[in-house]
Amino acid sequence: MDDKVFFRRNPDYIYREIAGEAVLVPTGKAAESFFGIISINSTSVFLWKALEKGHSLEELSEMFAQEYDLEEEQSLQDVTEFLDAALAHNMIFQC
Repeated sequence: MDDKVFFRRNPDYIYREIAGEAVLVPTGKAAESFFGIISINSTSVFLWKALEKGHSLEELSEMFAQEYDLEEEQSLQDVTEFLDAALAHNMIFQC
């Protein structure tokens, strides 16, 4: 992924905590193509909240490594996997 690309979350997905579980609920156009809700874990919640403002892969990886005390390589891999999955489901945008 290009470090000059910034990522932001799709505003059609709304974060909620339901019965102690973190979920993303599609609304608007997202609800037309995705039926249901998406359950996310605590590390995904961290990244989702960080994506409220645009961040590059490098910035997200640094924040993630600091939050979870990870080596740079592991953090980069984990963040890249999250971004790839989120992009595939149109949960985030590249800007």
